Amino acid sequence: MLQQILTGQTKGAALLMGAAILFLYLLPAAIAFARAHRRFLPILGVNLLISVIQAFIASLLFPAIMVFDQHDPASVFKVAGLVTFGPGWLALLVWSLAPTTRDPRLERFKQTKTYDTIVALPLILWFAYGALQLRAILVYDGTLMMAGTASLFIWVQFVALSMAALFDLLLVYLLVVRDRAVGRSRGVWPRVFGVVGTFMGVGILQLPVAQLSLSMQLLAAVLIGVGSLGSALVLWRLGKSFSIMPEARKLVTGGPYAYARHPLYSVEIITIVGTALQFAAPWAWIIAALVVILLWIRSHFEEQVLAENFPEYGAYRARTKRFIPGLI
Repeated sequence: MLQQILTGQTKGAALLMGAAILFLYLLPAAIAFARAHRRFLPILGVNLLISVIQAFIASLLFPAIMVFDQHDPASVFKVAGLVTFGPGWLALLVWSLAPTTRDPRLERFKQTKTYDTIVALPLILWFAYGALQLRAILVYDGTLMMAGTASLFIWVQFVALSMAALFDLLLVYLLVVRDRAVGRSRGVWPRVFGVVGTFMGVGILQLPVAQLSLSMQLLAAVLIGVGSLGSALVLWRLGKSFSIMPEARKLVTGGPYAYARHPLYSVEIITIVGTALQFAAPWAWIIAALVVILLWIRSHFEEQVLAENFPEYGAYRARTKRFIPGLI
């Protein structure tokens, strides 16, 4: 399994599901950390060991419920769920949510660049893996191109996927070097929309690829290439102000941002349309439409936090459109 991950052979959806389960398991520690809980370290220690503790206690007191048939998925999931998210985990979650005094050391740490990098680490790994997944196709296309046997579609696909890989690697770079946030959206929903809006597009890639005509394949590849290249250029201009969550770092109003407030989302929509076209299934277009809606909602939360932290944002918003200059 580890080798498959390191070589980019694990499907994005499977990896995302595993990451979601791991995050849920560590949720008590994450909540305690976010709240600067004065008992964060004990909560973290127990959280790391809770599955072992629960498995030991259950085996000792209730050995019958720990028996499972490895050929029966329901039986396996039942035992795994009990060991992972049993009563001890629930009690730990309640402890992390209980009223408490804040630890001033954690509060200070949350204002550092180190904290920002740690928070961004899952995204750094995700986008790096996205670039890694494209390696096999790029090597295959490159081999055909070097041999002189590549079709026009292979050439277009190679350029488009190269731009997509460049986009992912640029995201990794910016997440590492970006400035510390000076303001963040309050509440859970801005973060939910930020995360879901970022990862929902992965669902399209799990659908079966459609059998398209050469012209439609070329159109899809061109859209993906243009969208990825545009995203890379906009990101380069956004620079150290880049965020996934609605956060304020530095107000950027030059370059493409002089014409629209969210040019990155505009070019991302082009990429999503090209990706959906490759699969040409109703679900692909439904997911693409949901991504566009989520981008619109994310832009609303982002504008709120920018307006709260930069007084000049109101004038900037008054003279620019949200996505398309002069239109929307």
